[in-house]
Amino acid sequence: MQTMDCLKLSRKVAPCQKYCPGGIDVPRYIRAIANGKFDESLAVIREAIPFPSICGYACFAPCEARCGKGQFDEPIAIRALKRFVAEKGGTQWKEGIKKNPSSGKRVAIIGAGPSGLTAGYLLALKGHEVTVFESRPEPGGMMRWAIPEYRLPSEIVRAEIKEITDAGVNILTNSRVESIEELKKLGYHAVYIACGAQKSASLGIPGDSLSGVIGAIEFLESVKSGKAIQVGERVCVIGGGNAAIDAARTAVRMGAKEVKIFYRRTRNEMPAYPDEIDAAIEEGVKIVFLSAPSAIEQQGDALKVTFDCMELGPPDESGRPKPVCKYGFDYSELFDTVISAIGQEVVLQDDFGISRKGNGRINVDPFNLATDMEGVFAGGDVVLGPASIIEAIGHGKRAASFIDSYLGGDGDIALRLVPEETDLNMSFYPEVSSPRVEIPNTPVGVRINNFDIVEKTLNPYLARKESDRCLWCDYRHFNVEVDFDACKECGYCISVCEMDVFVQGSRFNAKGYRPVEVRNPQNCVGCKKCFYNCPDFCIEIKVAEGEKV
Repeated sequence: MQTMDCLKLSRKVAPCQKYCPGGIDVPRYIRAIANGKFDESLAVIREAIPFPSICGYACFAPCEARCGKGQFDEPIAIRALKRFVAEKGGTQWKEGIKKNPSSGKRVAIIGAGPSGLTAGYLLALKGHEVTVFESRPEPGGMMRWAIPEYRLPSEIVRAEIKEITDAGVNILTNSRVESIEELKKLGYHAVYIACGAQKSASLGIPGDSLSGVIGAIEFLESVKSGKAIQVGERVCVIGGGNAAIDAARTAVRMGAKEVKIFYRRTRNEMPAYPDEIDAAIEEGVKIVFLSAPSAIEQQGDALKVTFDCMELGPPDESGRPKPVCKYGFDYSELFDTVISAIGQEVVLQDDFGISRKGNGRINVDPFNLATDMEGVFAGGDVVLGPASIIEAIGHGKRAASFIDSYLGGDGDIALRLVPEETDLNMSFYPEVSSPRVEIPNTPVGVRINNFDIVEKTLNPYLARKESDRCLWCDYRHFNVEVDFDACKECGYCISVCEMDVFVQGSRFNAKGYRPVEVRNPQNCVGCKKCFYNCPDFCIEIKVAEGEKV
């Protein structure tokens, strides 16, 4: 058992909530699950985001990377718990929804993806008339058209979008906006551009336009829309992100006998979610590292792809080691289909007249997401580049707040659907050695033959068991101190702490070292890894002063 004293102090923002782009109160909804209050738990999530079920299926869960329990053993299965309560929770949250009287203002939103729909939902609740223009035949953006069914069923997307239209948001499908001026002439007082990055980037090598070469987004969208696509027996996927993994796993389900992903760095640098990489490997996908395509040629009915061998050099602007070509070291392989998954591009009408970067993304004020055109805002992938659902939701929330302010509102888009917690029992500290629950999956031999959902929902017993592992970091307070004179700049504390507590200092001490500095003491969860790994005994962790419980 953890022996460190615990104190009942004022509540703070836990690291899991702090690093959630949607700002979900993670500890609170987990506590509600632990207490069997599933309706309340869902309401807590819906205070922050309108897509609890979608995020429960397909979020990349940055909260788990900053979960305090991970400092002791394994992070809480936060995403799986969200999915559980999204399915088991009732409609109590609807009782707290309050819609403002009509403001007389009209807002046009371009793009019915997670960012646009989030903004539209919140602005509608503020009393504005919201119309979302979507060029595709159905709303949802990448959630609906690019994420495979085995990860996120379309029926889940449709169900949560229905809650948004029920709130008064009007969605016009098959409606492409040609210009911002056109919208202003129609009487819209503000515009939010959230059309995403919906086109696969070209490989930029000889032969990348040959028949049989297709972008990952176009490939995934064709499969989800039911188009007949023949991939053949040998499929090559270029890239290391989630689109590459999704394309490879989809190709397996379409009957390909050999599916290979080629990535120019190593697994440590792959941006794809680790769990998805593991799942792809389980399903027979082979990943070839330190390889980059240099040319594609037609060879009979096949495509001959030539690869350069790479090695890792110094870090580039992304912070990852830069792949460097090993000249003279190359090889070729034959494939029936080549799928490009090296990134996504923004496709925007030239007539919009908005300032854009060289990569096509829209320039915005990073604070309020305003563009250089009066009354026009932009967010999501069209600003960030290919991002995640929860990051797009976060942009949608921020845009809604500033658009409401622009239209004369107070900018307060917070929803208050449940009362504050009371009667918390703070007298326990979960066992450090408690293992994370194993989330049930469909057996590999079954799932590779269809597009049925792979990951299963936790049952109530497992959900409550997993919730009981939570450390309640929002109520745990510790003081972290570094002896400035004793620190020798070894950096062990930084390497063992995943909570972003420490940072390399810039000031020198008398011994000529730059001692580490405590940047985020509020993130400390009391694991004492820094204390035990410090060779100079210059770190001290103290329980914050307060009322012992």
